[in-house]
Amino acid sequence: MVIYLDLIFLINFIFDTSLLFTVDVLLKRKAKMWRMFLGALMGEASMLTLFIKLDNVALFSFKIILNLAMVLVSFSYKEIRYTFYNAIYLYLVGMILGGFEYYLYNEFQVGGGLGIKYLIILVLSPIVLIVYYKLSKKFKNDYNNRHALKIIYEDYVFEGIGYLDSGNKLVNPINGKIIVLVEKEYIQYHKLKLMPVPYNALNHHGLLYCFSPKELYVDGREYKDIMIGLSDVRFNIEGCNALLNARMENI
Repeated sequence: MVIYLDLIFLINFIFDTSLLFTVDVLLKRKAKMWRMFLGALMGEASMLTLFIKLDNVALFSFKIILNLAMVLVSFSYKEIRYTFYNAIYLYLVGMILGGFEYYLYNEFQVGGGLGIKYLIILVLSPIVLIVYYKLSKKFKNDYNNRHALKIIYEDYVFEGIGYLDSGNKLVNPINGKIIVLVEKEYIQYHKLKLMPVPYNALNHHGLLYCFSPKELYVDGREYKDIMIGLSDVRFNIEGCNALLNARMENI
């Protein structure tokens, strides 16, 4: 079997650079590009395993040391936790890319010579890492803003998921209470004393029917002086049926 060392070196270098750059973006390390290039060059030491036979324990230890060396060269050392997260994320991103390669080879039976296979992986790998970054960012921004909401009123209890919406800053101009919006269909309101509250939003103004709950909890913490506004409009936020108010503190 013919092994093209120059091709393998180039592909591995591009892969390692992509992985380090993804870690840099995800963790906001803002490392210098030349340091990540050096870190990727350090990763080419893995090619030694093509010529030196190691048992499983030795191979695992070698990869751990090599991983640490790559992140130390790329992002330097500041503290143990800083370096630990760098190393863990490098492994995670590498596992995602490696899993993608395995899936591509086996599920779609990628054919062609070694050069064609490497070329396909080389083209698709940056796309996979970009998608992973976008999804990770969305997950962080989206799911960190989701909170367990419990509203007690009259003889009913509403339990749902509230989304902390920076755009919801509604305040009752009469009593100064801030307003949490809940999709109307989730509230049993036939016994409630609803109060029409005028509101002004971007390109919208009108009356919002609200009530004052007996108790309101967000992630188990009780909040006072809150009103619940009944929204006729669906929020279209997956899994959420309420919009928390941006003025609520310590959420």
